[in-house]
Amino acid sequence: MALALRRTAAAVVVGLSAAALAPSACSSPEPLGTPQPATTSSGGGAGGDLFTTETDAGPPPLDASGLCGNQLHQIISDAPNVYFVIDASGSMSAPAAPGTSTTRAERVRKAVLTLVKDLGALINVGAAVFPADATEDDACLPGEQVMAVTPGDVEGTSTTFNKIKNAIDVVPFGGTPTSATLDLLRPGIGALSGRTVVLLVTDGGPNCNFDAVCDGDGCLANIEGCSGASCCNPGGNCCAPGQPAGPEGCLDSTATIAAVKAYADAEVPLYVIGIPGSETYADLLSQMALAAGTSQLAKPYYYAVGDLDNLGAVLAKIAGVAISCIFTVEDPPPEPGETNVYLDGAVLPADPEDGWRWMDPDLTRIELLGAACDALKSGKVKSVQIVTGCPTEPPK
Repeated sequence: MALALRRTAAAVVVGLSAAALAPSACSSPEPLGTPQPATTSSGGGAGGDLFTTETDAGPPPLDASGLCGNQLHQIISDAPNVYFVIDASGSMSAPAAPGTSTTRAERVRKAVLTLVKDLGALINVGAAVFPADATEDDACLPGEQVMAVTPGDVEGTSTTFNKIKNAIDVVPFGGTPTSATLDLLRPGIGALSGRTVVLLVTDGGPNCNFDAVCDGDGCLANIEGCSGASCCNPGGNCCAPGQPAGPEGCLDSTATIAAVKAYADAEVPLYVIGIPGSETYADLLSQMALAAGTSQLAKPYYYAVGDLDNLGAVLAKIAGVAISCIFTVEDPPPEPGETNVYLDGAVLPADPEDGWRWMDPDLTRIELLGAACDALKSGKVKSVQIVTGCPTEPPK
């Protein structure tokens, strides 16, 4: 059923009709009818729609045909901000895997777009790339936001999808100014309303700090086995003053860990995701994850993606953590026992393991549980309806 969508910066308000319709007789909780598609002036109404943009003064009418319930509740669910910070350094143009022509950058872009499409209006989306507008003369320009946080697409639309598709379609070039980029983005990200998670995706070690000082063991050129210069010889340091890699070629460990910790201090979860090419810097990426407070329980503490086929699942897992399975009922029923939850038009039993439950005696909050919650977080559920007027569907 199509639902009207009203958004604020902090929440997705799913406007479900609170108008009571004439009740129909119910002699038993089975069988419950399937809610029929509603229509709105925005042209929505196809079965399975997630949300349609509200353009009139009220929520869409409820067609109660087949339902013995008589009240479709108005519910609220928060949509978190999922903000991507994507490495666009020159190494992202390397093949995604040996023998393939697809680049790392292309595979990352595909995984991001799949997530945005699958989760739709369940999330708000923003993105930045780093570096931004790098040139041969200045390969270390900090990154920048390429897409402000925007509500995800309602079912049947693709405005946000197309925006981020174009925004992150950049030609990889330059260094990896991770700390400078995170510092630059933090005030804006920290000022966002509602819950925010930051997904930092990188294929290498951070550099581009002109104030850095390192020996050969901390110089990316030497770490990655450069050749063609005397400083590349064992014991050399291509990041020493006057050498070709310069101080900006040092592994920027201290500043990057501090930049990540600043997000933790601001209570903004930042997840470190290392893709192929980053293996050499696993220790630093783990330190970053620990500083961010989002580390995994065992090494590597960051999210290590050795095969880019798995990146989409990792992104979905992290984004899913931020999606809430709790719905606030703005017009609670007078008593329990006559309310049912529908997922995509199918009744969901009040099962304590994989169904739903009331969270408080005032009947103001409903929580999806187990498999039902997992289905919502993965984007498999396109509509949630809470209806009062029939005996609650019991566990099977």
